[in-house]
Amino acid sequence: MAPNPFRVAIIGGGITGLTTALFIQHFCGSHPIQIDVYEQAEGYRDTGGGINIGVNAARLLHAIGVGDACNSIAGSKDGVWFTFRRWDTSDEITTIHSRDHGKVRQAAVSRAGFLKVLLKFVLERKAAKLHMKKKYLRVENLGHRMDIRFADGSSVDADLVLGCDGIHSRVRRQFVQDKAIYTGKIVYRGVIPMSQVAPIWDLPSHSVMFIGRGKHLVTYPIDANETLNFVGCFTEEEDKLGDLKESWSTTCDRAELLEKCGDGAELVRNVLALAPEKPSKWLINDRKPIPDWTFQGGKVALMGDAAHPMVPHQSAGAGQAIEDGYIIARSLAEHLDRRPAGNQISTDLEKWMHLYQRVRLPRASKVQQTSRDSGLLYHLRGPAMQGKTDEECMDILAKTVQERINWILGEDLDALYERERAQVLGLLEGAKIETEQ
Repeated sequence: MAPNPFRVAIIGGGITGLTTALFIQHFCGSHPIQIDVYEQAEGYRDTGGGINIGVNAARLLHAIGVGDACNSIAGSKDGVWFTFRRWDTSDEITTIHSRDHGKVRQAAVSRAGFLKVLLKFVLERKAAKLHMKKKYLRVENLGHRMDIRFADGSSVDADLVLGCDGIHSRVRRQFVQDKAIYTGKIVYRGVIPMSQVAPIWDLPSHSVMFIGRGKHLVTYPIDANETLNFVGCFTEEEDKLGDLKESWSTTCDRAELLEKCGDGAELVRNVLALAPEKPSKWLINDRKPIPDWTFQGGKVALMGDAAHPMVPHQSAGAGQAIEDGYIIARSLAEHLDRRPAGNQISTDLEKWMHLYQRVRLPRASKVQQTSRDSGLLYHLRGPAMQGKTDEECMDILAKTVQERINWILGEDLDALYERERAQVLGLLEGAKIETEQ
């Protein structure tokens, strides 16, 4: 008898959810499997700024045939991750290269544009069925199945529930009790037509971080070089926040941003004078790494920002979410390859979901920590910079950033997976021998 389809419920239809659906279909599509994506929004909106997809994640997208489409909407960074420059003079501190390999290269894209690409592939490949206006409430383990409840009163069954519902994840809150911690930083974000920027831009690359004490500005091209994305980050005392939230929908007047940049280099001031009249503004919270991402005997797993929410200072969050999708899909394929015929639930699922956690949790937790540290580094603060001159701080920054980005972009994820897979196979074989004795 043919086995029943293995049912995967993905909570959240953003970047993490859609890439995970594509990876699962790619690696598990030879098995009877049903993938459903549940998104609480009514539809996909053309909002949000730019995101960086590092070459570590780009190679995974190319492995499933999505990379070329991603490149087509990306801004050209010409092999430069970022050039770091002084806030007050725009003089170069150091340039970090992106480890590109031909078409397998970093991609600076708009979030909305990338979601359109992913949605197109999901629909064309019939990778998953999308369900909109589905606000997750809770999941219950009924033994042979997981029962998922939504705010509209409906419920669905699944064999595996993946929490891909972002930084304010409801799935996470059901299993993890922790609090957001204010980092002491606020950000302003917006996009500017490149046609307006071109007459005033006199640097060889648009991919720049302007670094100063207590502040930094990030710029890079998106939308096939038609748009410049900017993010300005500033130290701010908590008692001055007012009702500011951790939300992309909050805005402010452009004049407020310009006042913050009054001591910047001429290029900094001229670029931000072109900012939208109402740039986005929000505070940056941080969350500590958690020890477990899988729950309910491996039937629930957290991914992306729901698993490892990180501050944005290394432009690594989207890439880490894509790595999650790749590894959980390979881990699930291992389980499905071994699932007894006709058996919808197998106790081995927990072990293979634990493989996903073994591969991803230490690396993502380290990226969380180095992103946190980079926030201090870019503001010329932190233990290593105490008592140092600006020039000494710039030297520390150049060396530290190079080492961190080389590791993030260069880690061999497949080799890491194979090492941990061998460990799990050893545990399974040991358990089998013990049972037979």
